Amino acid sequence: MRDLTSRLRSIVRQDVGSPRSLTYVPELPVARDAEDVAARLGGSLVGRKGSACIAIDTVWDDDHSHGRRRVSSYRLEASQPLGLFDRRAGALPGWAERVVFFDVETTGLSGGAGTVAFLVGCGWFEAGGFRVRQFLLAGPAGEKALLESLAEIFDEATLVVTYNGRSFDVPLMETRWAFHRTASPTDDLPHFDMLPPARRLWGAVRSAARSSSRDLHDLLDSDVADPRSSCTLTSLERTVLGFHRLHDVPGFEIPARYFHFLRTGDPAVVAGVLEHNRHDLLSLAAVTSYALWLAEEGPLACRESREQVGLGRLYERAGDTGRAVEAYELATSADEHDVRCAALERLAVLLRRSARYDEAAAAWTRVLELVGRGRGAATPLARRAAEALAIHHEHRARDLSAAKRYAEALKPDATGRFRQEVAHRLDRLDRKLSGKKRRAETGLNWDAAE
Repeated sequence: MRDLTSRLRSIVRQDVGSPRSLTYVPELPVARDAEDVAARLGGSLVGRKGSACIAIDTVWDDDHSHGRRRVSSYRLEASQPLGLFDRRAGALPGWAERVVFFDVETTGLSGGAGTVAFLVGCGWFEAGGFRVRQFLLAGPAGEKALLESLAEIFDEATLVVTYNGRSFDVPLMETRWAFHRTASPTDDLPHFDMLPPARRLWGAVRSAARSSSRDLHDLLDSDVADPRSSCTLTSLERTVLGFHRLHDVPGFEIPARYFHFLRTGDPAVVAGVLEHNRHDLLSLAAVTSYALWLAEEGPLACRESREQVGLGRLYERAGDTGRAVEAYELATSADEHDVRCAALERLAVLLRRSARYDEAAAAWTRVLELVGRGRGAATPLARRAAEALAIHHEHRARDLSAAKRYAEALKPDATGRFRQEVAHRLDRLDRKLSGKKRRAETGLNWDAAE
């Protein structure tokens, strides 16, 4: 079954002369005090035919500092490796010509036809600085003007960048365009969502050594971050950019503030919401630029080992094995136990895939030493390391005694089908060891017998 957005799109693309109408929006007169509200917020009214919204422009000069760096350092360049984060967007020629950063504030987070984006912000770099243009609804009748103004900006964009916009912001706006029987300007517009790369770079790195049900490979891609590794945009502002907001409006307060503004017409109520949205856009541009710079410079430019593990994952997913190995190797000297485990586990897997079996075995051995070899294979990561070493010593190093030692470490915690596999492995190793012993006693050459 098609989702709601697809169904609405199909309706929009029908003949507009059809007697059936999706919705009716009356042409209400603009509120008498809307111009005064716009002026007090530093903006002006835009729109026509009874539908008007407030447009507000803010410009940060290139010399303005946002966190540890100046605004000019956050400009995106076509030479930057966007394809490392998004292959489709990065493969587009001229993607950096007009990058528009996009964020909305809504009347709720549940989505659906009843959710309206009352504030839409767009930001882009231009000569001399970073411009943010915001469109605020002074009332429901202004939504058509807002959508038309936003479409004009998107028509000139070569790439739109969001933070969680792929699953919320853009689908929501597509629903609103469909509601007004207007084609969506985002249909053919390249879209890059910064949230998934941010989670891989700066999200939780929890070691499978402390996990009882999931292995490290899954944990590194998990959408759930621990408190130390929060990937909200405001958290990344502090940890990555070094920017701290003062007197910021909490997200949960934003819808209530807008409804209060509609009841009272007091622009002071939404002034903090506008500021919140502006900082979101500038920080989104800064975080995106920093991530691209980091990917270009490599793991030596990382601030901490946790970041090196995340960067290694990005290189690995892109097929850049050399830089991924470099990132993981640097992270193996981390002070944090979980980060060292994560780096060693990913390093061992990558080396094995590259047919560097002896180096992979050395990495697995370090994993066991790190998680506590004396406790056996009690954790998922320890079991994985012991199994990999049992395979390596049986089939590659041909050290059957060592292979049996690692296989026996798997036995106490093995259950179900895995328990049967371990038992089968031990039986096979016992037979091989017995045969080797008999051949040694009779003087037969082991290699010749193989």
